[in-house]
Parts: sequence; structure tokens; C-alpha cells
Amino acid sequence: MTYHHELRVAESIARQAGRHILRERAKNMEVSLKAPNDLVTNVDRSTERLITAAIREHFPDDDIIGEEYGDHRGDSTAIGARRRWLIDPIDGTVNFTMGIPLYCVSIALQVDGHTVVGVIYEPNRDELFSAREDQPATLNGWPIAVSECATIANAVLVTGFPSGRGEEFENALEQFIRLTRTSRGVRRLGSAAIDLAYVACGRIDAFWEFGLSPWDTGAGYLIVAQAGGQVSALDGSPYVVEGRSILASNGTLHAELIEALKL
Repeated sequence: MTYHHELRVAESIARQAGRHILRERAKNMEVSLKAPNDLVTNVDRSTERLITAAIREHFPDDDIIGEEYGDHRGDSTAIGARRRWLIDPIDGTVNFTMGIPLYCVSIALQVDGHTVVGVIYEPNRDELFSAREDQPATLNGWPIAVSECATIANAVLVTGFPSGRGEEFENALEQFIRLTRTSRGVRRLGSAAIDLAYVACGRIDAFWEFGLSPWDTGAGYLIVAQAGGQVSALDGSPYVVEGRSILASNGTLHAELIEALKL
């Protein structure tokens, strides 16, 4: 299958969700805590409901997993493969609540555990990053490619930190210090999906992080791969969205980064 139809539907839904987010933020935003250091707003929830309803309208048998409302089971196995959509209605919620215009909608379709369609939409910049299996990644319909940076010394990197304050947080701090000393700079944008999209289009040379969820990376890792990049776990093993770590790079830097990030 080419999944052309699924990609076009996902792109349309992402744009619709982005318009909803901007409209609702201007009207009435309520912020609450899901857990310590983990914010959620009424707009996150209403946006996820919008996306879920739209996907269900087009693909009633598919499973849907969202950040805010969890797992909605369909009957996709009846058509020969398990299809599930991964939804992050607002990736970068803290940025969103503070008025920092770095947040996005992330939508991915997986078939038997492998992402075949990925869409990331930044509503403030009207930038739509898209990819489907076996096709080049695009930004607003134009092909994109990862950077050509060849050494960490010349690289601009991006990372994030786990919401908890345990071992993974301490490891992330250690890596941040180490790579800040050896690279051109390390950014923290506050949205893993945007981090991945920016690696895909060459704005950032590589990204790593611990403790993410499937909806954070399900779209972005495919977009990086289809833009010519490389994605793995931090130790270099194959990446899966249920894993505890991710390293996404332009490919050229990948082996050097695996060594540099060892704890």
C-alpha cells in the first residue's frame, strides 16, 4: 500500500487541529496538572477529541492512541493488519501555556508497529512536515533533507529532559553538559516532535532524549528517516516508539554521537 489517502487525511486533520488550537487559546485556556511537572490544558483535550473524531470518521476500524485519553480500540485486525494512530494534540504544552510559539500537532499511522504515515504541524509558522513510507519527506509540499554536518564540533544539537527527577534526568543533564562543551551548541526547544522535524529539514543536526512516549515520536522518526536521516536508540539499537530513548541525526554524525552519549 502507498498510504497516499491516509497521509492526505492526516495532513487535513492536523491543519484543522492547528486552527482549533490557535482559536481556543485566544478564547479560554484552563491549565491543570496531570502529574508533577506535567501540564495539560482544556485545549489539549478538546483538540484530541477533534482529531480522534475526524480519524474515526475516515477510518472507523483503526485503533487510536492519544496522549490525553489513551487507547480507543477499533477492529483493524479484521482487515488483515493492526492499524493504530498515535496522536499528540499539542506537543510542547508548557510552551503553549506560556505563549512561546513552539508547539505542534503530531499524528502518525502505524501498521503492525511500524509508522507508515507521519505528520507534524506547527500552527504558528503554518509549517506542515509530512512523510509516508517509501516517499521523501516534505515541508509544505516541498522535499526536505537532513544537514550535511560531519562532526560534533560543528554541530548544533537539540535535546529535552524527562519530566521526572530520577536517574534518566541525571543522565540527560550529564549528556547535556558534555555535548555543550564539545558541539557548536545544544538547544532545548520543549517539543520532541518539533525537534525531530527540525532535524529532518536540516535546521538542527541531531536530537536525543530519554523517557518519551509513542505519540511524541511516532510521526517524527519517520519524517527524519524519509529525509535521509538516521534514527536509533541511544545505544545504536533499532528504534521502537515504546523504547526509553531516541537518537535522531543526519546519519553522518550518528556513530560519533552514540560514542559521545555513552554514560
